[in-house]
Amino acid sequence: MSGATAKIRERVKTGKLLEVVIVIILLVIVAAIVLMGFDKKTEQAEGDYARELEQRLSAVLSRIEGAGEVAIFITVGSDGEKVLASESIVAQDGTVTTIPVFSGGEPVVLEEKSPEITGVLIVSEGAYDLSVRFNLLEATASVLNINQSIIKVYTMGGNS
Repeated sequence: MSGATAKIRERVKTGKLLEVVIVIILLVIVAAIVLMGFDKKTEQAEGDYARELEQRLSAVLSRIEGAGEVAIFITVGSDGEKVLASESIVAQDGTVTTIPVFSGGEPVVLEEKSPEITGVLIVSEGAYDLSVRFNLLEATASVLNINQSIIKVYTMGGNS
């Protein structure tokens, strides 16, 4: 232990440990700011993503023969994923620190994955017909690339 304590004291005297600690603190602050901004944007983007899919899918499915008016509700279970560009900085003592790359004040996003769809509810005027119901189910699964088991199709009531 005395050897480790001596090394720490030596680094404090040379100022290297202080530099490393300051860099780590700054990186934590930057990461926290970036993540707080993404949380707000992610919630809005998640809702926007589902609403846009609902509108587009409803417009297309209503054109299936016999479907009539179609209403759709989509639930998503994840926020999606953003892969940020980052760079690694190697300190003199060999410590490696990874920080996000920024451009114009915003982090550079290399890849953005859509939120995971966990359920789809389709309400259609023509869903009483089994062939229409099957067509709606099959088309939705195909377009969204999801399993048919998370899609439910119901007949629209008179008080749509």
